Amino acid sequence: MKHTYNYFKNYLLSALALGSFAVASAQTTCLNGRTEGFGQTPPIHVEGNKLMDECGNQVVLHGVMDTPNGYFNGNFSRWAFDWGKGYDAPTAIPNVTEYFKKIFTVLGSQDKGVYCNVFRLHMDPCWTNDPNKERVGEGGEHNISQFSAERLKYFLENLYFPLAKEAVKHGMYVIMRPPGVCPQEIRVGDAYNEYLKTVWDIVSSNDSIKKYEGVISLELANEPVRLYDKNGKETAQAPWAPRDFFQPVLDIIRRNGFKGIVWGAGTGYQSQYGGYKDYPLVDPLKNLGYACHVYTGWYGNADEYGSTQGFIDQFKKQVPVVETNPIVVTECDWSPGHVVGTNFDGSLKSENLGTWATGSTSKWGVRFKAVMDKYNLSLTLTGTDDYVDMEHYLKTGEIRYAFYGKQGAEDACGKACWDWYREYSKVNYPQFCGEALEPVDCQGFFPLTRGCFNPSIWETGTYNYRTQTLVTGQYGFGGWQYDQPIDLSGYEKIIVSLAKPSDGASFRLFDESSYWSTPYAFDFKNNTTVAEINLGRCMKGDSGKSLDPSHIYIAGFWTYGGGDGVQIKSIELVAKDPTGNVEIVKDRDISSVEYVSPLGIVSSRPFDGLNIIRTVYSNGDFDIRKEFRVYK
Repeated sequence: MKHTYNYFKNYLLSALALGSFAVASAQTTCLNGRTEGFGQTPPIHVEGNKLMDECGNQVVLHGVMDTPNGYFNGNFSRWAFDWGKGYDAPTAIPNVTEYFKKIFTVLGSQDKGVYCNVFRLHMDPCWTNDPNKERVGEGGEHNISQFSAERLKYFLENLYFPLAKEAVKHGMYVIMRPPGVCPQEIRVGDAYNEYLKTVWDIVSSNDSIKKYEGVISLELANEPVRLYDKNGKETAQAPWAPRDFFQPVLDIIRRNGFKGIVWGAGTGYQSQYGGYKDYPLVDPLKNLGYACHVYTGWYGNADEYGSTQGFIDQFKKQVPVVETNPIVVTECDWSPGHVVGTNFDGSLKSENLGTWATGSTSKWGVRFKAVMDKYNLSLTLTGTDDYVDMEHYLKTGEIRYAFYGKQGAEDACGKACWDWYREYSKVNYPQFCGEALEPVDCQGFFPLTRGCFNPSIWETGTYNYRTQTLVTGQYGFGGWQYDQPIDLSGYEKIIVSLAKPSDGASFRLFDESSYWSTPYAFDFKNNTTVAEINLGRCMKGDSGKSLDPSHIYIAGFWTYGGGDGVQIKSIELVAKDPTGNVEIVKDRDISSVEYVSPLGIVSSRPFDGLNIIRTVYSNGDFDIRKEFRVYK
């Protein structure tokens, strides 16, 4: 079972300046402000118009975006999507997850010349829309009439966050964008404004997201087009409209305690930010950037017209916040081709190698790179397939840049970013200051991971999570103190094993919330390294009272203090069995918990009333039980 620990809360508050938690792909330390090792993900934050790590290094991000929607990934063929089941768990999630693990493996393959340190994740509405709801209005990703808050909660826990966590494991920061795109017209206080408030309220209050707030950032919206203030004036006449629209959304995110970077959005498909110059978003944490989009034909530049200085000047004019806040370009692609018509938004439609935009690196692309270099812009290409040839990789295992072998490929974004990202990887990348930290994931009754084990429940101690060694203060105690008591009544024994003898140490259990109450204590003596604690026969100290294993408030190790401490090998539980047999169960991590209402609605959170609860453990075990909850 998963528990919240007082120490864990205090640890997060004190561990990092922004309350973020570092997630490491490798361990390094700072050496004169810089060490070798691209592809690590210590926490980053905003300082002025720069992204910075806690070593004082400036950080610029380069990668791709993608979406767990088969339409954009080989029309489902790459993950064997089951058309008969639809976008739902558990039939589709495993295949999608496995495919994205392959994407992250490719994007993190520095030894093959691939250098990505950011991934933009679309929480695609194909998962969050409820097909049983009636659709109102025309179709498209801008239609929110079928949006389900419960489905967002479920898939956030079971799909989106696991994908984000997997990207981080491969050395990439994650930018999460909301499901779908903005309608053509949005207005302060309208239904879409309320929709974004709901989405980000759910996401920013999620405990898993907040644990990773130093490496996961949130992009408020995707491609607003025309935005009006509450009186119906468009941004040109009401430059305060973007602030009035997005400020309440940002306020909700901060009120929920999410401290990570938030990216504001502009109008004109995320190309117009002039209103923010005089009416900026106000972030009390000053941890705010802006996300914009760049395509050929925008900012006064295309293959056929424009200049480098003109591109730089026009970008600054349309995105003046580039001087005050960091900017990430969350969509951009190009490949050479020829015009065959117009797109829905009036832009030129061309036949090219498969990108949204048509252009050439040798003409438009070199000017765009000059803009990136001038303003230290971060970048995510519009799709994985714009950067690498995933189809070829899936067939052969070989990694190569996108459109490889096709006419014009050398002048497209895949080859350009293949070269650019390699050069960018040598500068402006983050590093850990001191010891790299692993993710906090306090699961199980007795987690021995960093941030979950408290060495200082009584007196100040230390704990090395790699060697699982506790050194307490004098007559000190370290272990676990639970906000809500844990129930061990379903277990016969606890088996505590030490890696080596620790004379004078004892393992203690408290069935009262006070450390000064009488515990049950098992003393490790002489060469004793294993304690078998029979939970049905435990007597508490001199009182002679029996321990009540149904509500344990505190558990852990007492020592005289100092010395080599206690090196913990393992803590195992022996489950009760009505047949008389016993089974040793390693303190298991929970893989997932599903709550099902009487109407068949599935959620990652309990419902008011009757719940059918299915718990799946990391070792493959599962249990199903019923529970009635009443909220007042």
